[in-house]
Amino acid sequence: YRNNLQKYIEIYVQKVNPSRLPIVVGGLLDVDCSEDIIKSLMMAVRGQFSTDELVEEVEKRNRLKLLLPWLEAKIHDGSEEPATHNALAKIYIDANNNPERFLRENPYYDSKVVGKYCEKRDPHLACIAYERGQCDAELIKVCNENSLFKSLARYLVRRRDPDLWAEVLQETNQFRRQLIDQVVQTALSETQDPEDVSCTVKAFMTADLPNELIELLEKIVLENSVFSDHRNLQNL
Repeated sequence: YRNNLQKYIEIYVQKVNPSRLPIVVGGLLDVDCSEDIIKSLMMAVRGQFSTDELVEEVEKRNRLKLLLPWLEAKIHDGSEEPATHNALAKIYIDANNNPERFLRENPYYDSKVVGKYCEKRDPHLACIAYERGQCDAELIKVCNENSLFKSLARYLVRRRDPDLWAEVLQETNQFRRQLIDQVVQTALSETQDPEDVSCTVKAFMTADLPNELIELLEKIVLENSVFSDHRNLQNL
């Protein structure tokens, strides 16, 4: 590159060893090569190389945005490769380019990879990614660490998983009270689905939480909700 022999670099990655493109791109970034040259080099290489490796080389130099045209071209060509969609998600998150919509609607990215990337940047986005992939343990952890008990309560009510309820309602969970408050005050008040209520009530009964269960029932039966006339809940 320093001797203006870019042609040899092109021949090397196009014909000799395309799998080394990620390393070549990293090396060119280190010698302050112009982004246009790197972009055209990536567009020209049709051989097999690892998208994950390319993303890693560019990401560790904080130049991820450089990949945007190449990634969008790949997706336009119909690529469903998770690594491609993961990288695009990271760029949209960093640029705040409607990331929430991308995380909710894109079916191809890896929820754990992208969720982890979001944790320190925006925990709310991490919740969206983890919920989409039903990454229960990761979602509980990020909600507890960032006091996002409202988001966790909504997730648990929608998820309707008895084992998951049993885990978060254990006495050993130091955040149990904050979570129960949000289940009672917010998550159940918002739902219109009787199955959501039924699963939550069963979970509180199984966890032997009679006082908290009364709080919950008073909220949904006595306070003019869609379940005010629900005979079974009134009986309970």
